[in-house]
Amino acid sequence: MAAPTFPVYDTATLIEVVPNLKLAQNFLLDNFFPNEAVAETEEIAIDVDVGKRRLAPFVSPLVEGKIVEGRRIQTNVFKPAYIKDKRALDLRRPIRRMIGERIGGQLSPAERYMANVQFEMADAVDMINRRLEWMAAQALTTGTVTVQGEGFPTSLVDFGRDPTLTLALSGAAQWGQSGVQPSWNIQEWQNQVLKLSGAVCTDLVFTPSAWQYFIDDPVVQKAYWYPGNGGPNSVDVGAKISRGAVSMGRWGQYGLWIYNDWYVDPTTDVETPMIADGTIIMAGPDLMGTRAFGVIMDPAFNYGPLPYAPKMWVEQDPAQTLVLVQSAPLVIPSRVNACFSATVCSPVLT
Repeated sequence: MAAPTFPVYDTATLIEVVPNLKLAQNFLLDNFFPNEAVAETEEIAIDVDVGKRRLAPFVSPLVEGKIVEGRRIQTNVFKPAYIKDKRALDLRRPIRRMIGERIGGQLSPAERYMANVQFEMADAVDMINRRLEWMAAQALTTGTVTVQGEGFPTSLVDFGRDPTLTLALSGAAQWGQSGVQPSWNIQEWQNQVLKLSGAVCTDLVFTPSAWQYFIDDPVVQKAYWYPGNGGPNSVDVGAKISRGAVSMGRWGQYGLWIYNDWYVDPTTDVETPMIADGTIIMAGPDLMGTRAFGVIMDPAFNYGPLPYAPKMWVEQDPAQTLVLVQSAPLVIPSRVNACFSATVCSPVLT
């Protein structure tokens, strides 16, 4: 049945506004990419103290000391993508009732105009934040970010993660198959991260299908059912859901999370999971993830480094307000081998 319409002379009263709940959330950004850096150049450089587990040389006290090479420093250079969100404001909005405004109107056209500008700019920033979360998901799951858009060819930003830290289990090795215990896999994978980077992962991020198989593992269940068992282990197996990620307690040293978020693919216009179901991510503060922003290529901002660069102007004939928000972001896993991702099962949930 069609929704009723209300002429201005009716006695209808607006009693509430139903807000949008599909806003960008920043779980991956806030937890694994908390650092922010801006640059006055198109490219961003990060110095990495690579490190190597060397042993001091044995040398007789009666001979000359052995010269030891200095530890290697590596500089990684990345060029951020560029975002230009441009909008032409609806010329009629200021003379029509705004969302939440009393039926019949109570705001002046000037007030509606400014509210509309604020609404569109806030929406543009929300879309940029969602793009940053998408970059974080790509960096964590693949060690790369693919940049594709108008005016430049598709390019792959490869952070150089060791290929053994990106896995796809298949056949009888998948979670849920007979004899497969996720806890064993996690032990093996955390050892590989520690070996390659020296980093300690503190968080396990599951998609819903992967979580179902993890929580069915007898080793995990034992840690839950016998939480004293020599340590403070606890796993909350009750049903939970939240926008972004929800905490499911702890297991061993790990914080456990179920992640749910989506984006509308600009190419296909299909709503797509940020992280494909059946995936698990291991990471932590040792990743030293950074949200980096390059120079804004606009003289109106003196080519300065800004995370978000909003501006607006008015075309004279026909009258039209244009709003533009620019950004040059890249989400960088600074210690790239400090995270791991695996596709552990086929999706079981729709």
